[in-house]
Amino acid sequence: MRYRNFDGNTLAQEVEEKHWSRRKLPFTKIASSDLLDFPELTEEDLKLLFTGMYQLSQSVSYLAEIINKDNTVSLGYVKESSNILRVDVPSRHIRSATYKCYVDYVPNAQGCGGIKRYCCDCANGNRTVGCCSHVAAVVYFLSHARYLSKIVRPAEILSKLFTRDQYAPVINEDSDED
Repeated sequence: MRYRNFDGNTLAQEVEEKHWSRRKLPFTKIASSDLLDFPELTEEDLKLLFTGMYQLSQSVSYLAEIINKDNTVSLGYVKESSNILRVDVPSRHIRSATYKCYVDYVPNAQGCGGIKRYCCDCANGNRTVGCCSHVAAVVYFLSHARYLSKIVRPAEILSKLFTRDQYAPVINEDSDED
């Protein structure tokens, strides 16, 4: 980490020099059969890459926001070159904002060494140690979550707590005599 801490983000520099973020490119919806050459990572590998549990938990939350009810993900991607991927990730906080995330990877690699470089155009996106939540969500989905039988939604149980059909009201009418 000390070595990478003082390096500049070379992928962010390449994106800027080649004007990748300014070009309008056709996006392909990510399906489970796409990008099968993306490196597979375990949760331990993800913790190492993200430098801890915080970004891993944030990536799960971001992913829960963009997953449809049938466990399909509403993300689009463009391959800028043979191994550099651009994914637009919608913001959880600003409905109209999307962030452009770039991931440079080694095809068919195993472990966190398969992710060479990454950047995002958000405020924290040019890190060289750890990554922002947007990049973490993309890497988490492509390297780990899509191989799971069910992608966990952190607040799913909370949405089921307050359904009207489960509980009968104690008082059907409101009056002054109650």
